[in-house]
Amino acid sequence: MTEEIKSPYRRGADDGFFFGIYLSIFFLLSFISVKMPILSLISFAMAIAVPVVIYYFLRKAYINDKGLSPLSLLWMHGIMIFICGSLIGAVAEIIYLKWIDPDFIINQMKTAITLYKDSGWESGKQMAEVMQRIIDNGLVPSAISIVVEIIWLSISTGSILSLIIGLIVRARAVRPDRMQKK
Repeated sequence: MTEEIKSPYRRGADDGFFFGIYLSIFFLLSFISVKMPILSLISFAMAIAVPVVIYYFLRKAYINDKGLSPLSLLWMHGIMIFICGSLIGAVAEIIYLKWIDPDFIINQMKTAITLYKDSGWESGKQMAEVMQRIIDNGLVPSAISIVVEIIWLSISTGSILSLIIGLIVRARAVRPDRMQKK
């Protein structure tokens, strides 16, 4: 009896669930690191490890397919990991930005205003004035709009990263002893 090979969409959704948990932890640590700077080291390490995590998922799929997966399949698998993972991570981001620390965005803008004012550069002072006008006129981006931008950024950079990692995965041959028996 042969086992049916999963589509890249199904694999991406399955792996994207775990990647979504990873992204949720990463984003929450990033947000909290504003108050606890030591956490920024962990979130930085998690950001650096994203290619390794994606490589793990794509390589596992490539080995399961006995090294026969075309680049397009690996690439789509990676894109789906980023789409599904980003949507799961977005839930954690929304919860944090809307209910746990609803003043996070405005506080970050106020911190940036202070830094720009104290920079000593004319352009920095102008930027501080622009940001202050944004706050005064109630034009601060909402939590939802920030999260949507994060989703788009994650998916677009994830697509490029998935292509590069897919090429790397295919460049390494699969040893016969690593192939799973079906």
